[in-house]
Amino acid sequence: MPSSERISERLRAIGRALEMRALSVDQHTSERSMILDALMPSAPKVVASPAGPPQGLMEAADSVRRLEQLRAIGLISSDEYTKERGYVESSMQPPPEKGMVSGEVEMKKAEKPKGPRSAVHLASYRSKKAADRGWVQLRRVYKDALDGLGHEVTQVDLGPGKGIYYRLKAGPLGDKDAAASLCRKLKSRKQYCQPSMMKAG
Repeated sequence: MPSSERISERLRAIGRALEMRALSVDQHTSERSMILDALMPSAPKVVASPAGPPQGLMEAADSVRRLEQLRAIGLISSDEYTKERGYVESSMQPPPEKGMVSGEVEMKKAEKPKGPRSAVHLASYRSKKAADRGWVQLRRVYKDALDGLGHEVTQVDLGPGKGIYYRLKAGPLGDKDAAASLCRKLKSRKQYCQPSMMKAG
């Protein structure tokens, strides 16, 4: 591989030869393209895989120093420098603890509660289909009170003479006090309501 000075001299030489018409335009273009393509191929035959993140503070410091050098000689822009440096710095951050939510500081994923949850019993129906329809109607009428709550339909056998009913419950609520408070609000609007329990989730 010739030195950079030899390459520069040859490029200047063929430039002078073109000016003196010792070379044709095609000959000049052909040789110049051959030299430049040897230095920086327009279509590389081998593409290196991207380098992995730096391992340790020393490698990270070396990476940042190299980025500063590339920016100083104009091979990368300030925006590219900022993005690459951000990548290097983020790679040095410790991985989030298992169970931590990405993007939220010190906030753990909420675990689904186990066991029954506080709820309110709103009405009873003769069929599950009727209970589901009832939920749609009640949620529309009391949207301000029931918004954000789910519903559950449970089957109960009230024995001879009464038979099977389907109870419509809404929830889950935070605790029994929240259920009692919701019932007071609904009863003031002439809606039946009793604190109850429903399955978690």
